[in-house]
Amino acid sequence: VAASVRAHVGGLDRISCELSGGLDSTTLTFAARATAPAELSLLTVAARDRYSEDETWARRAVEAAQGGQTDTPALAHHIIPADQAPYFYADLTATAAELNDEPLPVAPGRARAHLLLSRAHATGSRYHLTGYGGDELFLGLPHAYQDLFHGNPLTAWNHLSGLRHQLGWPLLPTLKALLNRSTFPHWLAGAVTTEPQPVTRTPLLSWGVRQSLRPWFTDHANALITEEFRAAAAGQAEPIDRWRGRHVDIDAVRMGARHFQAMEDIGMTIGLPVAAPFYDDRVLEATLAVRLEERISPWRYKPLLVEAMRGVVPDALLARTTKDHMSSDEHQGLREHAPDLADLWTGSRLAEHGLVDARQLLRLAAEPFSPVLVEHSISSTVAGETWLRTAENAWPTPDRTPTTSEASR
Repeated sequence: VAASVRAHVGGLDRISCELSGGLDSTTLTFAARATAPAELSLLTVAARDRYSEDETWARRAVEAAQGGQTDTPALAHHIIPADQAPYFYADLTATAAELNDEPLPVAPGRARAHLLLSRAHATGSRYHLTGYGGDELFLGLPHAYQDLFHGNPLTAWNHLSGLRHQLGWPLLPTLKALLNRSTFPHWLAGAVTTEPQPVTRTPLLSWGVRQSLRPWFTDHANALITEEFRAAAAGQAEPIDRWRGRHVDIDAVRMGARHFQAMEDIGMTIGLPVAAPFYDDRVLEATLAVRLEERISPWRYKPLLVEAMRGVVPDALLARTTKDHMSSDEHQGLREHAPDLADLWTGSRLAEHGLVDARQLLRLAAEPFSPVLVEHSISSTVAGETWLRTAENAWPTPDRTPTTSEASR
């Protein structure tokens, strides 16, 4: 991690870090400080939820980074007030300069990311670091216990039992999932469903999480998606690794890194390079080289990262075991920006291609707290719609038929 941070910002005089207060961003703050920039700007977005702990932990991290050392860089802590942070789904149409390679589900949070990076750029930062990737690397997914079960079944069951009790997984379904030996192509053929995403009491020990077709998709869209999965399963589809847990771990990192590309693109439009050191190949390789039972644990929070940073990050900060979420800002964003969403579905490009039911999406825009939106996320559909509109702006389609003389040329 230290080498990755140095590779990005080593030798630069003014850098910045997103300091949410979580373990990942706190780790990067201390790693960035060790590169000895002249000025290190730390940015924290205050939460609207009064029960949030992130800001408190961010302030503790700043105090620890400033205290007791004379050779530390100048630290500036910028706290963005909660009422200045946009809700999710804000400013959906302001993406004309940000044509990504593909629609990315993080699109509904674009305005929040733009605000944070703009504030970082205003500090004079020449490079910005984020803690993206820490969850994928260090939390560990339950699927990994499938791998451990092959070589050390007692340890695997011991760890899985702890996890099972935390998540409320029933005993028999857990055993059935653990003993399942279906191949990757077999799983892929049935990896899409019209049912909602699995509830927390569903054991997750397969090749991945089944994808839920949204109720606003048309029959045509459902048929296209299902056929693509089945064709892949019948063709040459292979897992990333022959072990399920390793496959899921690497797939999660790959997917997260693809999503992070949107942050890089926003930074490029602002003029500020952005990096997520946890996504670097060498960090992933080092992480996966650690024995599974020492890398993840149902009884400890990110144990590998904690032990790796022992002596770099103060023990008092490594002791945090909680994590804040922004789900309330997403749900509230559906209400605050209902008119914007209604505008998005009016003349929907996805609907023009026969992929979504625009009337149903318009009804949901008027009912932001509908149970349908609780069970089915709308973010990827929003991402697809905004991406198509941005692509149209980048490559406008001719709207008139050329004359005979023009065609002859």
